Amino acid sequence: MQASENSIERLTFNKYSFHPFLIVCLGLIVFIASLLGIFSRPVGMLASIWPANAILLGLMLRNPSLASPAGWLSAAAGYVMADLVTGSDFWQAIGLNTANLVSAGLGYGLFTRLREEDRRLRRPLSVLYMFAVATAAGVCASAVGACASVFFFGEPAWTAYLSWLTTDLVNYTVVVPVFQTMPSLVRRSRRAAFLRHGQALAAHPLPLILLVLSCSAALIVGGPGAIAFPVPALIWCALSYGLFATTALTMIVSLLTQVAVASGALRLGVSGIAETTLTSTRLGITLLALGPLTVASVDTARRSLIARLSHAVDYDFLTQCLARGAFMARASSLIARLEKSDEPAYAMMIDIDHFKAINDTHGHAVGDHVLQVVARTIRANLRTDDLFGRLGGEEFAIVLARQSPQDARDVAERVLRAIRSTAIEFAHGGRLSVTASIGIATAAQSEMGLAHLLSQADVALYGAKAAGRDRVGEPVSSAERGTLLEKTAKI
Repeated sequence: MQASENSIERLTFNKYSFHPFLIVCLGLIVFIASLLGIFSRPVGMLASIWPANAILLGLMLRNPSLASPAGWLSAAAGYVMADLVTGSDFWQAIGLNTANLVSAGLGYGLFTRLREEDRRLRRPLSVLYMFAVATAAGVCASAVGACASVFFFGEPAWTAYLSWLTTDLVNYTVVVPVFQTMPSLVRRSRRAAFLRHGQALAAHPLPLILLVLSCSAALIVGGPGAIAFPVPALIWCALSYGLFATTALTMIVSLLTQVAVASGALRLGVSGIAETTLTSTRLGITLLALGPLTVASVDTARRSLIARLSHAVDYDFLTQCLARGAFMARASSLIARLEKSDEPAYAMMIDIDHFKAINDTHGHAVGDHVLQVVARTIRANLRTDDLFGRLGGEEFAIVLARQSPQDARDVAERVLRAIRSTAIEFAHGGRLSVTASIGIATAAQSEMGLAHLLSQADVALYGAKAAGRDRVGEPVSSAERGTLLEKTAKI
């Protein structure tokens, strides 16, 4: 079941499997993207923007099942139909779109050679690797496009080659990362991640406002340097909004800049819009886009490293529950909040029965496995906001909030039943059943405090052990504590 969920989450399927609906959607998307490029063509020139190749590449990288013969045929039909419905000659449509398919196909072959972390821009040098691959794909595939342009339009070979190269380069650089970093909407956790990007934009609007103002200033001021005006705002966005939001904003700004230059809305100080102007603009946009993309990639790698280090410090390596220090800190903070709102807190001390005998009889490797299984069993029977930690050895602790006394007791009984019914299998064969004892305590408002709460739960744990183990112990009076300690020591 888990493997199935992971395959859906990553949108990956067996290579060359046939999914008719997805294949048809692929052709439709390529058709619409091609129309967008065709309508952006200045008179007498190729398209000022051509995102279709990059969109096709991004979709196939995100979902490799689309890179099947049926997928490529569907994409080819989308390309050709877009040209035909806009009045292009049939053989001209075939020739130009053969070049588009070669470009996307070569790009797919090269991009899949990158490691998964680099394709998703998760490492500091990922953007440079992506740019190198995009350059290699563009350099090779543009030769085919240049030949088609020379044959059908009579363009100078070098001019046609640079036009194809810079078009593919800018779109592969700014469009493909959006597909590679986009959170999946299939699983709830990924949908939540997607929503967090929107919440970050709403919570910190200043970088976005500055981006809009800088783009407006570029249109007003004009000149060759105007295409660089949004870069500082994009870098601020990269440090504020995360990887996907940065790639999306960079793509939008880059595509709109190309359209603004081609339409004359962004005045660069040159007379007319020549092909060389568009070529130079596309190359400049590509190089400028590397800045915010790299900043976002490096920041993502930094955050990931900090998260891993924090997890290593806060969580017990063996059982993956909270380590003693992190548990005590978080529990103290929780109890302090509960004290302010006059809510009770409940603590449980859990001890695996006869754990020393397990280590002595079966060895420490089996003992470690028992700790792992018991920890997983306990965690599976708690709420996500309950605090659960390992205090040391075979001793665990739980702090509950927003529970009634009976609810807390029910949780303890449920945990005991789950541990009792769990059969622990050995790697070399055989099975072992274990039990645990639990001491439960409630902090009254006048006695609120983690130390007091754990102390009371510890006394209750002694009571459970003295009563025969595999049970829940209730708090006892101070007078009974010494007797329990002596009795437990003899067991």
